Amino acid sequence: MAGPADANIGFTLTPDGRSRLLGILDRLAGDQPQTSAVLTDLAGRIVELVRKPLGVKLDEIAALAAGTHASSQQLATTMQEGEFALVFLHDDDRQVAVWPVAGRALLVVILRNSQGFGELEHRMDGALGRELAAVIESAREPLKSVPPPRVAPADIPAPISAQMRMLTERIMLLQAKSPAGFAPDVQAKLLKARDDLGRTIGALDWAGATKLLVDTGRWLAGLP
Repeated sequence: MAGPADANIGFTLTPDGRSRLLGILDRLAGDQPQTSAVLTDLAGRIVELVRKPLGVKLDEIAALAAGTHASSQQLATTMQEGEFALVFLHDDDRQVAVWPVAGRALLVVILRNSQGFGELEHRMDGALGRELAAVIESAREPLKSVPPPRVAPADIPAPISAQMRMLTERIMLLQAKSPAGFAPDVQAKLLKARDDLGRTIGALDWAGATKLLVDTGRWLAGLP
């Protein structure tokens, strides 16, 4: 895993903080069978994990979880709500929960039974969740960090902000209507579109941002 001074992580932990984090993740997984817990930064980069599942590409799951959380957060902002915890159900009685932590991290938990999310929710709402948040809040900024966006949300032209909200809502509706339609290649394309949009907005390229939003909307409309 990444070391305490790894500049690719959105925050850094002391050795004591990392030890505490591992203990908390292990207790979150607890006595639930075949459960894995992964903590990532908001960009989907893995900070630490316990009980790595066999045959699962955790780096891809972490990246997709970050992209999905970013979309849901935009929707939450539009609805004037707080951050959403997300849960995805699978046909083989498996669940993936994505839980925001302290505004700096995501807890991604792979569960193997239908009652798993309820138990996880109970633990995250209690002392264990508060302990996890305290560890993340006490983490240092990285030695090297990605420069902050050059444009604050309030500075983005209103038509582009409206297009972004509409596209986010469309994505969330499609995910709710047909989760199976959001295969890894679809999620990967959405993540790339999000990154490209961030770059165009950061460069004040409003024409480029508008084109990306329109093209992504047309592509989504053509999904089966």
